Amino acid sequence: MGSSTSKRRPESVLVVDPVSSGALYATLLGEAGIPVILLDTERARVGGLRTEATPGALDFEHDFGGSPDRLRAYCVDNAVGYVVAGSESGVGLCDFLRASLPDCPANDSRDSRRRWDKQSMFAALAADGVPCLQTTAIAAGQIPDIDEAALLVADAPVVVKPSIGAGSVGVRMVAAPCELVDAVRSITTAPGFFGDSPNALVQELYPHPQTEYVVDTFSHDGIHEVLGINRYDKRVSADGDFVYERITWLAADEPPASVLCDYAGAVLDALGVRVGAGHMEVMYNPEVGPRLIDFGARAHGAGQPLKTFRLTGTSHIHRECEYIAHIVAGRPLSDTGGRYTLPQRGGIIFFNLDRPTRCRARPSEARLTALPGVLDVTVNAAAGAEYPATRSLLDSLALGLAFIAADTRQELDDRCRRVRSEFEAAFRGREPHPV
Repeated sequence: MGSSTSKRRPESVLVVDPVSSGALYATLLGEAGIPVILLDTERARVGGLRTEATPGALDFEHDFGGSPDRLRAYCVDNAVGYVVAGSESGVGLCDFLRASLPDCPANDSRDSRRRWDKQSMFAALAADGVPCLQTTAIAAGQIPDIDEAALLVADAPVVVKPSIGAGSVGVRMVAAPCELVDAVRSITTAPGFFGDSPNALVQELYPHPQTEYVVDTFSHDGIHEVLGINRYDKRVSADGDFVYERITWLAADEPPASVLCDYAGAVLDALGVRVGAGHMEVMYNPEVGPRLIDFGARAHGAGQPLKTFRLTGTSHIHRECEYIAHIVAGRPLSDTGGRYTLPQRGGIIFFNLDRPTRCRARPSEARLTALPGVLDVTVNAAAGAEYPATRSLLDSLALGLAFIAADTRQELDDRCRRVRSEFEAAFRGREPHPV
């Protein structure tokens, strides 16, 4: 908890950078009658998470001069009792406010960087004895020479990633010294995703066979709850980039859910997480065990919690809003809201490209939605526009995605293939299959 300097009852909630899934909080909290204050930061704009001001939002740089202390004073004056990180760009500021506002639920205030800087994150896991991937950091502005690079890729391939970022941007798999030098240079000699100067991390590659899972959590009062587990299907592009193709939902009683839940709790403890939604990407096979790939101290992006809610009746955003109503409005907190069931199979397919391609015709959302099992489709591609080969999740989102449900795994696989085929046919100007 932040140190108490006021006895005024908490009345409102601040959402820092309400973009992507962070945009869901205002509606859900508004339905509960809880006042919400929205705050934009320049980091979100620099990172391309928003292109214009959020309607009705305050501006951290313009209204508060970029001063966390001035923003804190405003929050005290407006009886802010809870702070939400609406996007990765807002995690650091959210952490500061939680720790400094009177009676606001907060994370462990020691070394908050471990919740948003991957170098500090993996160091914290190692220090706490949580199994993690071996990681070497190369400072901003530094580039290894070819001999140093040869040592770093001695157990090739390895993964190179920025210490600060989002959306898998800048994450590459490399196998040769020259590839490593190029990957590191692209990170350490250029502004990062949010305009920072990130370090480059060289990390061992999780051994094959490997399956990546995403564990959605909500933490409160020393309790870590799992509100959804997804499995990622991905491939490595010709340039070594990780391209995400699909995510599917895992039932709470389906292996390896119990192993992932236990590991997630250990990770959250090591990172000092005490409150809030979070999601972590974890590699797993039974021989090696789980290993963290990345963690976000905020909700799963791209509106994914709404899809989880549609399949399971809950999500970590819905659970967090229930907890906020408990903190701010004194409403009871459900004993059963911290777990989920999965009565139906579901998946999200991300559209992607193997090479730069012009969109010949914008795929029809109505036509795709009419296909069996399709619950929702978002097409962001525009006819006539040129799109690069997909290199990150953000590149995929620039094209679009589809949310699909089915009764069995096989039926889900078949439906996903059909939707992807229809999208690609329209995108490339070919005649689509009859619906």
